[in-house]
Amino acid sequence: MYKSLARQYEPQKDNLQQEFEAKNSILGTRFYEIAPVDYLLTVFPDKGYEDELIVVFGTVKDKSGSIVERGTVKRIRLEDIWDITWRSNAYIPYCEFIKNYYHSKTLKSVKAFVVDCDGITSTRLKKILKYLWSSLPAEPTHIVNSGQGVHFVYVLSEPVNVKGLRWSVNKLNETIQDTFSNLLNVDKHPVVHPYRFPGFLTKINTVATAFKVREPYTFEELMKVFKLQPKKAKRTEKKGKQKGELLVLPNGRRAFFEWVLRKLFMNPPIPGRRHNSFFALGIVAYKCRREVPYEEALETIPMVYEDMMDRNLHIGFTIEEAYSAFHKGYSPKYVRASWKYLCGLLGWEYRPNKRNGRSREEHIKLMNRIRLARYQSKWEELEEHIKRLKEQGYSKRKIAEMVGIHYTTLYRRFKYLFE
Repeated sequence: MYKSLARQYEPQKDNLQQEFEAKNSILGTRFYEIAPVDYLLTVFPDKGYEDELIVVFGTVKDKSGSIVERGTVKRIRLEDIWDITWRSNAYIPYCEFIKNYYHSKTLKSVKAFVVDCDGITSTRLKKILKYLWSSLPAEPTHIVNSGQGVHFVYVLSEPVNVKGLRWSVNKLNETIQDTFSNLLNVDKHPVVHPYRFPGFLTKINTVATAFKVREPYTFEELMKVFKLQPKKAKRTEKKGKQKGELLVLPNGRRAFFEWVLRKLFMNPPIPGRRHNSFFALGIVAYKCRREVPYEEALETIPMVYEDMMDRNLHIGFTIEEAYSAFHKGYSPKYVRASWKYLCGLLGWEYRPNKRNGRSREEHIKLMNRIRLARYQSKWEELEEHIKRLKEQGYSKRKIAEMVGIHYTTLYRRFKYLFE
């Protein structure tokens, strides 16, 4: 009986649009609905109409599970964003990236922190706003009705630069999501995760809406409200190039440079590592610059680039960007780069060297023991040879000449044989 009664209040698939409108009605009675254009400019106030935004397109599958359209990342001008609002698989990250290259390692600044709560019904949303809202340490600045779910967004008045604050940014994002997870089912995501923006079509054929709750926060205010202290990085002595001197000289051989090129031609890098491969090629070229001239190394860039194009690989960057990546790696700054680091850039499998997982100190001790054992066995064999020559009646000087050692060495090490 109780189960059948509960099912009456559960939204069915054909009632999803009604639930969406009910959530809009609940949010509209308490907060102010803002236009999608105003919301986008609130999150990206420094963007002009000619500037580009990163848009992530998710993979689209049909009812049988076959892939209709594979996911990809595109850069679209701000004024052209509204031409793709009919796409229900278009998402935008609340971040900026170095040279607009979408990756967690190229994260430049964060515009907002988002809590993604999926499967929020109108009844549950009403309960949150009426009874659980006061338990939050800080109210979100905006609420986005994204279809079947709701996004609670903390927009920053000024974007926070990640450099030097990466730990603090990730920790604040984690803390905000953990706070909401005590109240709702939260899909936890990193700060670079893309989300559906207001004005875009949802999966239930409705248009996502946004409601303003309050004014934006500063990053310091959110850190204080959620009781977090920024983690200070420990200062360590810098190793590498000093002013006016080069600590390590290039020591790569020409064969190493040619081997890397052959492997690039025969096994091109995996997706996501193709831009890095030119950076790695610059590092290898600088390591081998004693035997490989700079002009010759520079001529290999169009060769590698055209080889990728001939294989119909979706490179995603121009040859000018490939030259730029090469020159960045062609520097004494990366002359200490290890083979493991280069394998990470190229996407190649890293295999340990002949030490077989041993540390350098352990390997040196082992090799010393091996050398000592070989040294002792050498003198043991020599002792047996000297005994045979002595039994044949040869003198000490003649024996020393025959075995190839000095007379005094023979007398000092094998004195007991002649006493």
